[in-house]
Amino acid sequence: MAEITDNVFINCPFDDEYKKLFRAIVFTVYRCGFYPRCAMEEDNGLDMRLNKILQIISECRYGIHDISRTEANPNGYPRFNMPFELGLFFACKHYAPDQKNKNAVIFERQKYSYQQSLSDLNGIDTKSHNNEYIQLITKSVNWLSTSSRRKTIPGHHDVVIDFEQFEVNLPAIIEESGLTLADLTFNDLAAIIEDWIEAKLN
Repeated sequence: MAEITDNVFINCPFDDEYKKLFRAIVFTVYRCGFYPRCAMEEDNGLDMRLNKILQIISECRYGIHDISRTEANPNGYPRFNMPFELGLFFACKHYAPDQKNKNAVIFERQKYSYQQSLSDLNGIDTKSHNNEYIQLITKSVNWLSTSSRRKTIPGHHDVVIDFEQFEVNLPAIIEESGLTLADLTFNDLAAIIEDWIEAKLN
């Protein structure tokens, strides 16, 4: 298991339309030398989901939160999971004595659109991505570099190029592994990305 200072909690939508953006986030975290964590990394029917999320949050110094998908579903109900997990991350930083160094970036589709539904965040400098993976990667890389002050983080242009090459290679990798894109779990994706980056850098 990675050190807490290397762990990045990913709080984002998991629907089909977001999958490429999700892969871009996971890839960026790995490419920058960090370790991605999210609620989908475990599948234990005996574990309560909320307890699992709280445990993962406590083990992560950094957090990438995308609250761009809070619109109502076909039944008319909004999705509150992402804002809720963001709130847990905030609370952990402010109330847990050993969590004071937590640092997060908050994404939305269009800048300041959160003010329509989450006014408690007023004053927070969110980042917009307009559903474009290049913006998401660029701003994630810049945030990780600034917040960690690590000199080993590559430039965002290099990460974008690498991700685009990874996306070209991904179908063949999945087929060779006997998997399908639809059935790819978070752990499958993480392992594939980690192996691809290691092979490229070595």
